[in-house]
Amino acid sequence: MRVSAIGVSPGLASGRAILLDRRETAVFRVPIPEGDLAIEIARLTEAREVARGQILALKDRVAAVVGETFAGVFGAHLLILDDPLLISGTEEIIRTERVNAEWALKLVAEKLLEAFQRIGDDYLRERGGDLEDVHNRLQGLLAGERHRHELSELTEDSVVVARSLSPSDAALLDHERVVAFCTDVGGRTSHIAILASALQIPAVVGTHDLSARVATGDLLLVDGNRGLVLVRPSETELASYRQACIEFAQHERELQEESNLPATTLDGQDVTLMANIEFPEELDVALRHGAKGIGLYRSEFLFLSRSPALPTEEDHYAVYTDLVRRVAPEETIIRTLDLGGDKYFHQVLARNESNPVMGLRAIRFCLRRPEIFRPQLRGLLRASAEGNLKIMFPLVSGVGELRQARQVLTECRLELEAEGHRVASDLKVGIMVEVPSAALTADHLAREADFFSIGTNDLLQYCLALDRGNESLAGLYQPFHPALLRLLDGVVRAARRAGIEVSLCGELGADPGALPVLLGLGLRRLSMAPASIPEIRSAVRHIEAARAERMVADLLEMATAEEIEARVRAEFPPPGASPRPYYPGLPEAIEAP
Repeated sequence: MRVSAIGVSPGLASGRAILLDRRETAVFRVPIPEGDLAIEIARLTEAREVARGQILALKDRVAAVVGETFAGVFGAHLLILDDPLLISGTEEIIRTERVNAEWALKLVAEKLLEAFQRIGDDYLRERGGDLEDVHNRLQGLLAGERHRHELSELTEDSVVVARSLSPSDAALLDHERVVAFCTDVGGRTSHIAILASALQIPAVVGTHDLSARVATGDLLLVDGNRGLVLVRPSETELASYRQACIEFAQHERELQEESNLPATTLDGQDVTLMANIEFPEELDVALRHGAKGIGLYRSEFLFLSRSPALPTEEDHYAVYTDLVRRVAPEETIIRTLDLGGDKYFHQVLARNESNPVMGLRAIRFCLRRPEIFRPQLRGLLRASAEGNLKIMFPLVSGVGELRQARQVLTECRLELEAEGHRVASDLKVGIMVEVPSAALTADHLAREADFFSIGTNDLLQYCLALDRGNESLAGLYQPFHPALLRLLDGVVRAARRAGIEVSLCGELGADPGALPVLLGLGLRRLSMAPASIPEIRSAVRHIEAARAERMVADLLEMATAEEIEARVRAEFPPPGASPRPYYPGLPEAIEAP
């Protein structure tokens, strides 16, 4: 049986399935006499305190394995334990409806989880898993459970299969024996995707009903590169898998041997390859893969890991200073906050935006909330004196927003200088070009921004009016759509005329198949996930930039994405003149349905 899903952590693995059954504790409504209501509230309080101890232990365990930043998710769990919407709301239902703590907790948690499901942003919606994890823990404790399942005593290579995996589940895994993760639900920004990537364990999510179709002990083959799972493979498939592992290991060695070679095209065009990172712990991997700086540091995790508290100016300064010092002399581009107000758990129900992805977020939100924006800008300005730092504003839709953001930045600079703080005199300030209005007015923006970074993920989404997370629209998500190519061409030309740098930091930059188009458009700076850098470096060295530019001149006159893609594949076939992906995965024998 072959199951296709979403690969969120690369690599190949085989092992016996461990089916993680996370059935919810049965909860019933039990009327409670008025005289016993205090006992129910005391039971809830006791469960909270035991849960607090368990979560603190898990936090320490994760911090020891993958670092403090990843352990921050358990800080969010601790905050949920104290959130008035959850705890005070549960106590109120116990008193007013005279019911048991389990039932009251279930009612409140379900209401909150429904609110998370209404959130349009993938990252925020998946944070509902934190609440679900805390809720399940509390229900287990109320039911008398003091020890949850342990997955740290495995004796053979195992593939964990589950409907979903919570951070708590991941923390309890034996990372020497668990060779892959497969979950029915989840996305690229789910906690299990983040942790699997940090642990360098292959992971596949969005398998739909895999957990209902396999049994513990079934042999599984997992391709985290392309999101492929084979259940109970044949001997032929096993032989192909073993050969794929040999080829994959050899390919990795070859890429590693090229890590010190320049990313230079066949006709001598240098291409700068930088890394997109979300956590400081990812920096070591980026540098090991030869990243020439950080092209995009997403500062959101600094906010989310402290939510509902806000990071202070000192928090910002400490994190950014550490980054720029470690990356020096290469540059570090830090994107200011790109989340909306509903990132705070206790505010989820208070907001009612029907489409938060196109609502009050990113630079719009920051300009509306100076008490959040200014501490970040002050931290960035102070850190700019410690290394090669650049500031980038996200989701700028036009010159007016850029001017407003720059004005706030100037005010913060003057305040800091008056206080005696050092600030870089030549600090560069750029924007993300990720909405059509910015792309169409790139000539005006180029006169006032020091650099552009093109975010193709949102730009394509907004350009084609589709939700890239909607599976039913997957066939319409076309990176080679002529409208996108024309927008990219206009942005690159505007930057070139103004004499400013332009880079691309969307997922398109990590696609070897799209590389000839990007080089043909004139892009020479690409930023991507650290693990993608070796593959793109190798692909750059096999492309003639002048030939790619001639091809793009023709592509810009074509009418459909299908025509464009066919021309690109014909002009620049993948290595070996094969339609297979650039990176090795399971061979054709395994791919056959």
